[in-house]
Amino acid sequence: MKKLILIIPFCLLVLSSCNFPLINSATVSASEVSTRVAQTLQAAANTSNPTVTNQPVIPLGTTTPTKTAIITPTATTSPDDPRLTLGSPTFTDSFTSGSGMGLKTPYSDGAITMSIENGGLLMVNNQANAGIRWRLEYLTPRNFYLEGTFKTITCSGSDFYGLVSRSPNYTDGVGYYFGISCAGQYSFMRYDGSNLNTIIDWTSDPALITGENQENRIGIMFKDDQMTLYINGKLIQEASNDVLKLKGHYGVFQSAIDNPTMTVEVEEINEWDLP
Repeated sequence: MKKLILIIPFCLLVLSSCNFPLINSATVSASEVSTRVAQTLQAAANTSNPTVTNQPVIPLGTTTPTKTAIITPTATTSPDDPRLTLGSPTFTDSFTSGSGMGLKTPYSDGAITMSIENGGLLMVNNQANAGIRWRLEYLTPRNFYLEGTFKTITCSGSDFYGLVSRSPNYTDGVGYYFGISCAGQYSFMRYDGSNLNTIIDWTSDPALITGENQENRIGIMFKDDQMTLYINGKLIQEASNDVLKLKGHYGVFQSAIDNPTMTVEVEEINEWDLP
């Protein structure tokens, strides 16, 4: 993972974006206020270029998905889709500069390269079974709906990718991990600094679109200790976990298991603040 070191005024400290991409095995009273704050933070982040160093590895253990879960997807529109009711996002990263994730210059550690290419965050593995690599945004909401749009370029079998949320810092990979595999499974895990703990084990679902050159929109909603998972707008499953209860960073991750050149593009990330 990458550790970002920023020496900046206190008013920008919250923007500092140390990021680490490896893992092996007083309430706001009005939405307008939170939106303006997010926009201000975004503008400030665009002026910074954090230094990135090597990131720690999160061990995979026995959490890898199966290779034979491919299923036929169903229609992707659903009345469950939070986009239908939440309005405009509080924050959007369409990866035009890489500032929000400290990627004004590419990150590479020998196992993965992360860079901003043609309006997307490109994650390219150089070897398999080298752990989970993650990248974090600078914002730290507590209750929110987070959604990422991912496009698989080179991806097969047990390779997986997804969203990381409520990470207390940039340095140790602690957080919740909502992942989907290229064979059509999803899981929900929590990394505690030493181990990946399974909250929802790998499960197949027809909402997932499998294979290469495919796009999946995955989302997770946090309300205190309740989490709701979405795939392409469809409510997939709900979970409860009260270990990471405070606000934290969110971002993306991926892990190559079967294909050493696994490549996934994150086309956009959107986040909505919730009460």
